Amino acid sequence: MADYALVRSRKRRTLCLQINPTGAMRLLVPATTRQADIEAFLRAKAPWIERTLKRLNEAPRTPVFADGLGLQYLDEGIRLRLHYRPGTPEVRRDGELLHVAAPDENQARAALEFWYREAARHHALARIIHYAPLVGRAPKRIRIAGQKTRWGSCSPRGTISLNWRLMLVPTDLFDYVIAHELCHLIAPHHKIPFWRELGRVMPDYEDRRLQLRKIGAHLSL
Repeated sequence: MADYALVRSRKRRTLCLQINPTGAMRLLVPATTRQADIEAFLRAKAPWIERTLKRLNEAPRTPVFADGLGLQYLDEGIRLRLHYRPGTPEVRRDGELLHVAAPDENQARAALEFWYREAARHHALARIIHYAPLVGRAPKRIRIAGQKTRWGSCSPRGTISLNWRLMLVPTDLFDYVIAHELCHLIAPHHKIPFWRELGRVMPDYEDRRLQLRKIGAHLSL
């Protein structure tokens, strides 16, 4: 059994085992729990612990931000070229190479994100122009954001917010989010009428939704 941190609490009534993304384990137990009960609980949890630690160990690691890093740009692969030098940060694409010049890593990352945000804005506008007539609705405003847990959202006032990281996924998955949010202009919920409308506009939306979920679990930049 791997090491774990034991936390006793007078407020707790049940045993709970937590495993964080680094694999560190924490066992939360009621204050009066006997050691024998703790050991029995851990034995019962052993298969789950093994599966969870295996999954974490096999999960893709966050790539190092360095010269030569491979990046995704919709359906294309591009390679990062870093140039550290004084002055205003600049980003320039030359075919499959993306040159980022900046004084340090933090400014280089910020410049790269800004470049992706602007690319997302232009691409989103083009795809909304394509899908809005199919849905029969158009947003009042488009917002490019950096949400941590959402690819997109639609406000009651008609503003569609899109995650700039959509530029890191294939074009057909970007299209799925566009169609999804446009359909929310008609049905602002996830009930049957919404999915029916999305299915009319994009018959294979379920496959795209599943692909996006899988990619999103390992996406980082």
